[in-house]
Amino acid sequence: MRHLILKIILVILVLAFSAFSNAEGFKTPSLPNDPDLPKQWGWFAIEADKSYTSKYTSSYRGEGIVIAVLDTGIDHNHPDLKDNIIKGWNFVDGNDNTTDLDGHGTHVSGIIAATVNNGIGIAGIAPKAKIMPLKVISERGGSWLDLDGAIRYATANGAKIISMSLGGKMSPAFTLSTSLTIKTAYYNNVTIIAAAGNEGTSSKLYPAAYSNVISVSAIDKEHNKAEFSNYGRHITFSAPGVNIYSTMPTYPVFLTTEYNYSQNYDYLNGTSMACPFVTGIAALLLSKYPDLTPEMVKDTMIAQAFDLGGYGFDPYFGHGLPNAYKAITGMPIPEFEAFDISIFATIVVLIILFSTRARIVKKVSYSPIIHTCKTRFMPI
Repeated sequence: MRHLILKIILVILVLAFSAFSNAEGFKTPSLPNDPDLPKQWGWFAIEADKSYTSKYTSSYRGEGIVIAVLDTGIDHNHPDLKDNIIKGWNFVDGNDNTTDLDGHGTHVSGIIAATVNNGIGIAGIAPKAKIMPLKVISERGGSWLDLDGAIRYATANGAKIISMSLGGKMSPAFTLSTSLTIKTAYYNNVTIIAAAGNEGTSSKLYPAAYSNVISVSAIDKEHNKAEFSNYGRHITFSAPGVNIYSTMPTYPVFLTTEYNYSQNYDYLNGTSMACPFVTGIAALLLSKYPDLTPEMVKDTMIAQAFDLGGYGFDPYFGHGLPNAYKAITGMPIPEFEAFDISIFATIVVLIILFSTRARIVKKVSYSPIIHTCKTRFMPI
């Protein structure tokens, strides 16, 4: 009899807990109702589904984060994007018309911040983030001077992240200028992310190859390196970049008229598509921890990434595939003050002087680096 009573009490407690956990405010969010979500294999690969549905992380969807997308512009009237676009600037033509006439920028922006749960199209990774469209590319490519101006504009106008699905070989005339512009943004707490390139080689394309930039290579659905993806020691992460379904302009543009891509939505390939996956995860992380520095953002994402290829870092996948769910459930990695290397060097020199009394001879050899002079970059 006692056992029966205990069983009844246990059943009552289980039912009561179930009812409590399903009460308003304790329901586990369901997947968004966007009908094309099953076409978004990359969204699931980074576990955005777990990030979206977990009651512990679902409140962090990019709120308060402005993302500057430096690209071909955006379709301001796309039903899956229009609510998440703020004022930008057209650096190609020198005006505020950032209408996308190519299609590339609209596709990139949808991966990052397409509206969710609106019963149409796709789901963005950070659907509460705001896109600042900065048009730096036309059908002729883009100017490094325009890119520098766009980075400065983004930094001065509140962007927390700069996303650049573009790149090219660097001319010596512009290397210093762009490098300093990126460093200025970095030290103003702007996280900078760029696509590695689609040449299928270890060639460095810029801006991805700069040290203050998170460089992204591409993988396919089986988590293999995409054939076209660049690789090298400068790669930070890899992300989905093959058959990526996202928003396209709702009117005819270069990609739809010249290459027969569809209006509204379509699949594209490239490290250009991989870059916004990492951008979206960074936006989720910053929506939870808005005071993180770019270095802390990168280190936290590294700590939570899914390792691909050989153990640890490798030149094809970098530190692996970032994880949207783990990035915002784990603790952020703190940034330690850098040790003053000049003090250390001075101590070492003094030790050598007083212990060996040797004459220090400094031999400097110089080997010129041959650059291919390029003044423009392209979408990648």
